[in-house]
Amino acid sequence: FGYSKQYMMSYILGVTVVSAITTTMRTTDIAGDVLKGTVVNYLIKPISFFKYLLAKEAADKLIHVPLAIFEIGLLLVFFHPLLYIPSNIPLYLLFFLSVSMGWCISFFISLSLSFIAFWTTEIWAPRFIFTVVVSFVAGSLFPLDILPKPLYIVLLATPFPYFFYAPTAIVLGKAPWTLLIGSGIWLIISFTLARFIWQKGIKEFSFYGI
Repeated sequence: FGYSKQYMMSYILGVTVVSAITTTMRTTDIAGDVLKGTVVNYLIKPISFFKYLLAKEAADKLIHVPLAIFEIGLLLVFFHPLLYIPSNIPLYLLFFLSVSMGWCISFFISLSLSFIAFWTTEIWAPRFIFTVVVSFVAGSLFPLDILPKPLYIVLLATPFPYFFYAPTAIVLGKAPWTLLIGSGIWLIISFTLARFIWQKGIKEFSFYGI
């Protein structure tokens, strides 16, 4: 598959860190706010709704990401796995850009799923399906480039590989920087979609007593 034991171990540990960064946690609360009607509280804040949620999500990462790194650090101390450590500094810059866009894509897609609550109370099913799909095709279990090339190309046309696979593979030098183009495209699409659904949902939103 083109991955040695050293590279594979490095990939798995790298994905663990990347997933701690790109997996969003706060957006799921928005569905509850919509159902309870408390979503209107966001409309009176002096900061835009999206910027406010991004700030909350970023604050959450400041807690969870260091914990994930600490746990991996303990693993390295006790088990001394043989890892591949990239020495090419530009790869780390590309990694930072890739993981930042992956986080934003994940954030906006998850937010769009929460906005479904504007029209139905049954929001658990789409969220569950999304979680299952991500677990298989985002690269959290294995590097996606070990799949047959036609399937790999198809997956790159979806937003999911840019959550976990792209940042990790890029920093390990196993994927081209051109994956950033796909990340950029899906960042624009996911933001546009989330903003469209939000604006449409707010226009149709009504809640007894408000």
